[in-house]
Amino acid sequence: MIVLLNGTSSSGKTTLGKIMQEKCKDVLLLYGVDTMVQTAFPAKCDYPPFDEKAIKLITTEKAGRPHARLIVSPYMYPVYAAAVRFYKMLSEQGYNVIVDEVLFDKNRITQYFKILSGEKVYFIGVKPEKEVVIKREQERGDRIPGLAAGLYDEVYSPLFTYDLLVDTGKLTPEESADKILEYIEQNANPTGFTISAKKWLEK
Repeated sequence: MIVLLNGTSSSGKTTLGKIMQEKCKDVLLLYGVDTMVQTAFPAKCDYPPFDEKAIKLITTEKAGRPHARLIVSPYMYPVYAAAVRFYKMLSEQGYNVIVDEVLFDKNRITQYFKILSGEKVYFIGVKPEKEVVIKREQERGDRIPGLAAGLYDEVYSPLFTYDLLVDTGKLTPEESADKILEYIEQNANPTGFTISAKKWLEK
């Protein structure tokens, strides 16, 4: 089983995943874009001075606020695909896995839908209001300014059908975790990921 948490930067996915690990009666492994990719590359590939072999940052302003976008280089695609294959392997071996993701970039999203085809995937949207993630980003001070807002519309694609959508701006992390775990317990056959994959791959 794979629980795919999708949400923009500062939406609370990592905190949510850790609480789910604590609350779940079974063992849940927690992986994601941070642990599988960002820590694998040297700083120059992800943060200034940006050698652009990995990820390019584009910063602008919108309505007087910083607005950041990430452009993934094809150099990175095999790395991302390998991470998704790793999640698939764990699932096939009988492990339960939480994947903490920020689904942007057409190629990366396509790899998820192709590689995890046939796996049992709970597709969970972690979506507070945009103002909430902007405020969190400012308060944390350890994120690229404007990234949460810049990714917001990309990450929550209208082509995605979630099994469950949680608003971590209105619910506490504990309440969000309980809601997801209860949904998993009561719904043995999730369909959101399969429906989303069909819409995405046929568009």
